[in-house]
Amino acid sequence: MCGILGLLDEERRSAGASWSDSDLREAEQARDEMVHRGPDGSGLWHTPGLIFAHRRLAILDLSPGGHQPMLAPSGGALTFNGEIYNYLELKEDLARAGASFRSTGDTEVLLTALEIWGLDTTLARLRGMFSFAWWDARTQVLHLARDPVGKKPLYYAVAGRRIAFASELRPLARWLRRLGVPLEVDPVAIEHHLAGGYIPAPRTVWQQVSKLSAGQDVSFQGGVLSVHEPRGLPAVPAPLSLTKTGLDHLDALLQTAVERRLRSDVPVATFLSGGLDSTLVTAVAARLQPGITAYTVRTAGRNLDELDVARRVARHTGVRHVELEVDTAHLDRLSELVRHYGEPFGDSSALPTLLIAEAAGREHRVVLTGDGGDEVQGGYSSGRLFALRRLLHEDLRIPTLAAASRLGTAGTGRGGRLHALRFTAMRLLASAADAVSAQHDDLHALHNLFDPELRPLLATQGWKGLMRERFLALPASDELDRMLRLDFALYLPEDLCVKVDVASMARSVETRSPLLDLDFVLASAQIRAADRVRPWESKRVIRGLLHRHLPADCVLGRKQGFSIPLDRWMGGDEAVDRIADRYRNGLPGLPFLNGPAVGETLRRRRARGQDNGVLLWRLRFLADWAEDMRA
Repeated sequence: MCGILGLLDEERRSAGASWSDSDLREAEQARDEMVHRGPDGSGLWHTPGLIFAHRRLAILDLSPGGHQPMLAPSGGALTFNGEIYNYLELKEDLARAGASFRSTGDTEVLLTALEIWGLDTTLARLRGMFSFAWWDARTQVLHLARDPVGKKPLYYAVAGRRIAFASELRPLARWLRRLGVPLEVDPVAIEHHLAGGYIPAPRTVWQQVSKLSAGQDVSFQGGVLSVHEPRGLPAVPAPLSLTKTGLDHLDALLQTAVERRLRSDVPVATFLSGGLDSTLVTAVAARLQPGITAYTVRTAGRNLDELDVARRVARHTGVRHVELEVDTAHLDRLSELVRHYGEPFGDSSALPTLLIAEAAGREHRVVLTGDGGDEVQGGYSSGRLFALRRLLHEDLRIPTLAAASRLGTAGTGRGGRLHALRFTAMRLLASAADAVSAQHDDLHALHNLFDPELRPLLATQGWKGLMRERFLALPASDELDRMLRLDFALYLPEDLCVKVDVASMARSVETRSPLLDLDFVLASAQIRAADRVRPWESKRVIRGLLHRHLPADCVLGRKQGFSIPLDRWMGGDEAVDRIADRYRNGLPGLPFLNGPAVGETLRRRRARGQDNGVLLWRLRFLADWAEDMRA
């Protein structure tokens, strides 16, 4: 697990021009802004026109043999962030093909595979989390790639015949400015942040910078960028029923996934929230590695049921259990999140994730998590709702109603139960695309905060239009399957994975997610969506596996999540007034926002009885980011 950064300048490369000392110092400065991603070492490799830089968090092969950037005999080079969990198996295959190895880690295996098999074959065979840059010296092509789940981020910018890339947006943006590349805020990205809580790829907050989508690779040759389609979940023409044999297969895949993720030359722990997913991962890990440490967050007045379950799981599995308290005092840590995320990010559970990573990082560099159990397995309320839609429209033959799409916005001036009932009716009776793009709290209807000239653009490219477009583009066997695939393709890589990666790496902690093992995910996706989630029961695969490993009193019946109680913590009149004051005269670098409309919107929502906590968090994060950007 590391931080990577680099630059390819085709003009300089064609001329054979060496880099100046100041050029290299600037690259090192940008690299070292990611020291938290790699406190164990740094590297810089350069040749005319090309710079690769690296910060190292040593997990496998702690010796200098794992140093990066790593060079191949052909003259190729690799700078790599992540872990290849099946590197031992790949190493055996490569050795049979005549390859020899000097190190015991996964970086040399990845570089050798790329050199021997090429990019496409290597990507198809990798099982892990990664983003990397590979310079193929034989073809003179720079390749950038991100893993198919989207665990590890990679940002890039093309300016003329130059391309720069990095694991984090903030150091990349600062480096680009020093290179003379102007940066402008993307107003559509700001709307995505306010409405959805994150900025989906390929957008970033900067119009001139992109990020790779999950499973995507791009190539840069001769100053020309080629962008390739992401490798998503393949269509399943004949989904399977959930059977005992199927659960046996998934159980075996999960145990292999956990065993591979316990491969480490430093101690490994788990996060144990008390929810279904982290409980399952901890139970399997404790069987494979008795006495493993498990960390739990305790949030005042929030997750008492999950905490009780976590304690029972800890007693049953024999793990060493560490609890961490999170309260309102920790809201002062928001400025740290702003610096590390590099762009507006609206998921408030980033805060407890940062804190638990901080606690774990005092003793552990690697932590297993339960991330990924909700997306494929139908753990969110939207999954159960679409399962109910399936019952209504496919089993009972009740038609969808075009007029129902207006129920979500009609009379939005009234809050309370009537608004909630109207929203639920619309989600059940409208078309699937209308249902998926709706939001209970109307956060997608904030276009009054933007310059009127932008509103037509936001109507087509804003959050609601984005959700419809992504939903309709996915291959699926039915609309419930499509809903689950949307969670996997959008929310998982662009919110959940970003949240966990940034918050954990801010404290030099590597998180590994067995439930996101590609073989486990692909096998789960083969099962009929209606067997994975039903209107009255979510995550049937996870529950079936849990009952094989733990007694019933260690299985939580309902989902609470890892979020903090925002409305209670920061949703009062005083908080509204503070945010309104900050926005009254606008924010630096965001001239398209209507500052006075922010306070008016917050007060109007509060008068209707709507929850302001989420919006306040997003507005505060945006304001802090704008101030940090100006610094």
